[in-house]
Amino acid sequence: MSMNVENLVFDDTSRLNAKLIDLSLAAQKVIANNIANAETPNYTRLQLDFRDQLAAAIDSGDISAATGLQPRIEEDTATPVGNDGNNVVLPQEMNDMMQNSVFYRLVTRAFKTRMNILKAAIK
Repeated sequence: MSMNVENLVFDDTSRLNAKLIDLSLAAQKVIANNIANAETPNYTRLQLDFRDQLAAAIDSGDISAATGLQPRIEEDTATPVGNDGNNVVLPQEMNDMMQNSVFYRLVTRAFKTRMNILKAAIK
C-alpha cells in the first residue's frame, strides 16, 4: 500500500489551518491601518468581515467553503464619529490587535504541532 505524502501534508486540516493564518494576517493589516489613521481627519475605520462566514462554513461541515473564504474589508459605519470625522477608537483597536495576535499564535502553533507529528511519523 503506497502512501501519498502530499495528501498527508495538504489535507483539509492543513488547508484550513493555512487559511486561518492568512485571515489573521489580513486582519492584522486592517487593524494596523486603523491605528495608523487614528488621528486622520474624516477617516472611517475598516474592518475585515470573515468570522461569521467562517463559522457558518465550519458548522455546515463544508471545509472547501472555509478554505475558499474571501473576506471582505468593509467600512465601519456603526461606530460613532468624533469631532474630526474619524471613528477610530484606539483602545478598541489595540484590543482587536491583541485578540488577533492570540488567534495567530494559536493557529501557527497548531500548524507547527501538526508538522512535528508528520515529521515524527516519517522518521
